[in-house]
Amino acid sequence: MDDENIDIELTDDNVEEYIKKLREKLKVCQKEKSEYLDGWQRSKADFINARKDDEKRYAEVARYTTEPVIKEFLTVADSLDMALQHANTEETAQIHRQFSEVLKKYGVVAIESVGKPFDPAFHEALMQTEVTDEAQDHTVVAELQKGYMMGDRVIRPSKVQVGTYKQ
Repeated sequence: MDDENIDIELTDDNVEEYIKKLREKLKVCQKEKSEYLDGWQRSKADFINARKDDEKRYAEVARYTTEPVIKEFLTVADSLDMALQHANTEETAQIHRQFSEVLKKYGVVAIESVGKPFDPAFHEALMQTEVTDEAQDHTVVAELQKGYMMGDRVIRPSKVQVGTYKQ
């Protein structure tokens, strides 16, 4: 049987054979249709997945290209923190808030350290100090310089003083 025509002529005597040939041709067509549809659906899914992967890569590239610039601005954040400690004026506080909002817009947040257990993934221990409370053992008792995270990455660890319990 070829793809275009059924190779027998329809007569009263061969109607059943003709129907049989038509059914065979229909099965072949349905099988081809299913194969084409499956292939198209796989291609569509592959395309969608590739687009999602590209979007993730672009987001990562954007984040990594802004990270060095953000790191340089962290020194400005440190200066604003010091300015607030020494000259706590409304103007200084407003500038500090604005700067914090800009950092937050780019996914940069300060790491909370004081009172937390020391974690080398987030903290850099610069000093140890003896503590009288056993609960403060291996706990951050003072923050010497704020640390920051950008998204789920530490871009600068907190420089801290860690408590050590001595009996």
